Amino acid sequence: MSKNDELRSAVADTLQAVSGLVEGASKLSWSPADGMLPLIRSAILRRQYECLSVAVDLVDKSQGFAAVALLRPACEEFLWAKYLVSLLRPDAEQLLVLMGRKEISDSLKAQDNHAGRTVSESLGLAGYIKQSEASSKHINAQIKALGVKLKWEKRTVEASKLPSVAFIAKAVGETSLYRFLYHASSRYVHFSPAELLRRAWGRIGDVTVSSTHFTDYWGAFVMYWGVYLMASTFPVVCELGEEQGAEGALDSEKLLEAAKRIGDHGAIPIVTSEELAWESNAK
Repeated sequence: MSKNDELRSAVADTLQAVSGLVEGASKLSWSPADGMLPLIRSAILRRQYECLSVAVDLVDKSQGFAAVALLRPACEEFLWAKYLVSLLRPDAEQLLVLMGRKEISDSLKAQDNHAGRTVSESLGLAGYIKQSEASSKHINAQIKALGVKLKWEKRTVEASKLPSVAFIAKAVGETSLYRFLYHASSRYVHFSPAELLRRAWGRIGDVTVSSTHFTDYWGAFVMYWGVYLMASTFPVVCELGEEQGAEGALDSEKLLEAAKRIGDHGAIPIVTSEELAWESNAK
């Protein structure tokens, strides 16, 4: 029996406890006049819930290493949600619209640059590319003006760019969490010799390479911090678009009981003494 069984059970109970809330927030009577905030709110709730569910499934299959990368977007969603809540609603709405338009423009450009205009035309994208090119200066001007209003960093404003996640983290007082989880998740979304070498285990002269060696660690890390981020994000996100109908049921008793069990398990560190001892002995 894995030492993560109790943690996994508590995380599963957490997901069950919030399932009614997520389902309730996923059904909206929406119109364009309601703006993007209600949609973003529901999408964040849904994505975090589903990604943590996937993480638990992967842990069950001893493949937790594949789920840890999901912590990066969850961290960003928490930070951005907290930032959006801090803004006046018109500014938050404008920021989301501009972010969406810029992301679409950048995606169209990347697609066109890679595959060529002929392929873009065959995909029915040529007209959208022309529209995007025609509106890019206007979008950049709007981003710049909003950046001045919201007091973004000078170099960001001058370049008509959106603020970095580091800036957002600082603005909402979450720099410590940002640095911790960004450093931790970087090992899973970038080339990392230290992360790869966790799969090499044994002793000098007899080494095997397998993801099973650290499976308990990866599983515990993604479940603990996944729940932590979801628990941090949900209360903030629920402040966005609250007027959009009643929420589903939240099983508070089960949630509190599961939270205690997860807390009793303890936070999971970025690095372990076992891998440092192996590294020292392998020299």
